[in-house]
Amino acid sequence: MIARTIINSSILKSVFTVLLLSVYSSTVYSQSFVPSQKQIEQFKNLPRAQQEQLASQMGFDISMLDANSNDFKVNNQSNQVDFVERNLDSKKVSAELAKQSVVETSTAKLKPFGYDIFESREQATKPNNNIPVPPNYSIGPGDSVKLQLFGQETGSFQLEVNNEGNIDLPDLGPLNVAGTTFTELKELVKQKYEQQKIGVTPYISMGQLRTIQIFLVGEVYQPGPLVVTGLSTVTTALINSGGVNEIGSLRNIEIKRDGKTVSKFDLYELIVFGNTTNDIRLEQGDVLFVPTAQNVVSVEGQVRRPAIYELKDTETVADLFKLVGGFLPSADTKAMQLVRANSKDGLTIVNLSLSDSKIMNKVLRNGDFIRVPKAHHEFNNAIVVTGAINLPNIIAETDLSLKDLITKQTILTNTDLNYALVARKARFDKHTTIIQFKPLDVLSGEFNLNLQAFDELIVFNKVGQNIVGGVAGEVVEGNLKASQDDLKNRDSAYLQKVESSRFTTDTFAKRETTDFSRKALLAPLIARLKNEADNNHPVKLAEVTGQVKFPGVYPLSNSSVVGDMLVAAGGLTEAAHLEQSELTSVKILDGVSSVTHKSISLIKQLLLPKSEQLKLESKDILNVVRIPQWYENNVITLNGEVVFPGSYQVSEGETLSSVLARAGGLTDNASIKAAVFTREELKEREAENIGKTVEDLREQLANNNLSNSQFSRSIDYQNATAVLDDLTNVKPIGRLVIDLEAVISGDSTADILIKNGDSLTIPNITPAVSVIGEVFVSTTHMFEESLTVQDYIQLAGGIREYGDDSMIYIVKANGSVVVPESNFWFSSGSETYLEPGDTIVVPRDVTNYDNISLWQGVTQIIYQSAVALAAIGSL
Repeated sequence: MIARTIINSSILKSVFTVLLLSVYSSTVYSQSFVPSQKQIEQFKNLPRAQQEQLASQMGFDISMLDANSNDFKVNNQSNQVDFVERNLDSKKVSAELAKQSVVETSTAKLKPFGYDIFESREQATKPNNNIPVPPNYSIGPGDSVKLQLFGQETGSFQLEVNNEGNIDLPDLGPLNVAGTTFTELKELVKQKYEQQKIGVTPYISMGQLRTIQIFLVGEVYQPGPLVVTGLSTVTTALINSGGVNEIGSLRNIEIKRDGKTVSKFDLYELIVFGNTTNDIRLEQGDVLFVPTAQNVVSVEGQVRRPAIYELKDTETVADLFKLVGGFLPSADTKAMQLVRANSKDGLTIVNLSLSDSKIMNKVLRNGDFIRVPKAHHEFNNAIVVTGAINLPNIIAETDLSLKDLITKQTILTNTDLNYALVARKARFDKHTTIIQFKPLDVLSGEFNLNLQAFDELIVFNKVGQNIVGGVAGEVVEGNLKASQDDLKNRDSAYLQKVESSRFTTDTFAKRETTDFSRKALLAPLIARLKNEADNNHPVKLAEVTGQVKFPGVYPLSNSSVVGDMLVAAGGLTEAAHLEQSELTSVKILDGVSSVTHKSISLIKQLLLPKSEQLKLESKDILNVVRIPQWYENNVITLNGEVVFPGSYQVSEGETLSSVLARAGGLTDNASIKAAVFTREELKEREAENIGKTVEDLREQLANNNLSNSQFSRSIDYQNATAVLDDLTNVKPIGRLVIDLEAVISGDSTADILIKNGDSLTIPNITPAVSVIGEVFVSTTHMFEESLTVQDYIQLAGGIREYGDDSMIYIVKANGSVVVPESNFWFSSGSETYLEPGDTIVVPRDVTNYDNISLWQGVTQIIYQSAVALAAIGSL
């Protein structure tokens, strides 16, 4: 018991200390003491007697501890207020407002300004519960106040304003407070206690606020009564009710009280300028009247807030430009237009200028439409740089020359030092001038060129693939004779896009071009040159084909010669024929186009001074031919029983016997008759034949399935499908049957010319005979001269159900096929047909199929491929 008393005393002391500080703090800052939730919980842990003692010392009513903690929160919870959920359809609002515009179609695409404030919300908009009640808040029925007494008498009381406007003061009776402000209420209570109580100080604070009912009429989303809190303003009432409808005014909202208009509210003042002067607090019975919008104008184009606006009757163009938030940097403020409907003249257009005060002060009317276009801002002192050079895409032209741009610091390791271009075309020129030069000459000081505004410097790579995709690829690959026709298609849109942004700020957004191919860099220029061509100015393009590093179409300067075009194409390849090339030209003779061909010697042309070289003309094609019999890599592969197997380079016209001799001939273990010779072109042909055969089989199966004629023979689909699957899995070999014995013996008629990719495999086969196909067990047996074909088949278990004993054939070791006669199997001389390495094939029975020859050919393909693969795989 003593311990418990000590503990409670400790708690009491702790709580007392906390509350003492709280009282002091409350006295200093708010002249009231309201215990916190934590303090209340501490009180509840004390015995009742100690609670009463502490409450008496602190000067507050013990009943506060029994009340709900929410009673100590000012304005903690308001009565339920009305809330109308609205899914705002801004397009519908725009379409309705656009009916008042003289340019209805364009206006309907704009947003209605100010309606965003009515966007969907999940709950009603309420005044913040933690904000202080304003001094001019008018007290009315439904409000509650909190009264705290200090001094000779203490206590805390929750007083509600009844329907008669009174509050009941403890021991003093009713006091009428309806219509008084919060400040006046506090003064009335203070006076009342001073007059009737001695030594008692009252403190008044607001409790729960009342709700009021107002009415919304006119062009609102949902007309009728609306319950709001006592602190609600015009804005909160509009938001909670769903706002203004499609034709309602946002700028002339009337607040009526007791039949009189007490204020007008302009929502734009709040949205645009943050002005809440006329956003007055509503009272019980107030009416919000929203008339129709009378003056609707639209602003389209390069402004910060293009939208549909409502203006007052006296507002001007300048006032509207304040509402739109100003102009975008891209706006052309010198080309603005006002479209207006005139009852006498119909539609009129007025040019607007910011510098014309008379125009800026022009009063706008309902239906006016203002367009602020985008200015086409082009740099008038810029040079565009593209390609393999470390420079920005666009730089200022300030007395620059090539030597200022092409330096050891800006040149990259992959830069082509022999070919670069300056494409010169002043802003209003009709044709482009091409200047070809060598960056190496600029670095050495041998060449320089003063640059001008609108020049384009193009520096090329010396490595990489010369490819480009998309429309650009079509431009650079187009027929030079049909260059004008090319640009009538989608290439013209490509040119339009490139040209319209070349000297604009869009250049800053372009990707790096340092790794672009020649074709990719030249595509825009080629498109432009094609477009500039006319009957007096042929297209300034020529083409280089054949043995150059970068074949393609290249721009012509006014003095382009053969050497210039070869440099443009990256130079000659190793296989280029220096003595023989062809120049194809297009000439117009007597109004008829004709093509001429001229043979030229490149070596002679290149040895001449540039001034004496052959000059190239529009649409010329220079074809650099290859050295005859130039093959970079002609190879045959020898495998198996060759003294020195491996890959051998072969020259033009070399034969198989020659290669075998170089390889040291064959080993003693070579099975000459089993040699497998393959060729790539035959492999490709086999693949095509197999594919065609598969399709023929599928078609035959489909036709048989559709035909139920009594004259058509049914197909065993299980068997046919098995054959089809086998054929699908066949890998083409490309085998060519050769007589290798004759080749080695020197028979020139049996020898063959070697082609690139040929392969000769010479196995060392076991002297055996294999049996495959429709036998019970595919086996291989040692060759015995005394055994016949039938004997070997019996050793393999005999012929299965689907085997065709009338179509048995032999695949010889060299790949040839022997088809015996009908009495072959049991003839006395049958052994002469079999040799070591032979394979006996028992095919499937296809006599019940239509197109028997097709099915027989299929089975032969399958088994011959199997035999060849077995021979190669045995190595």
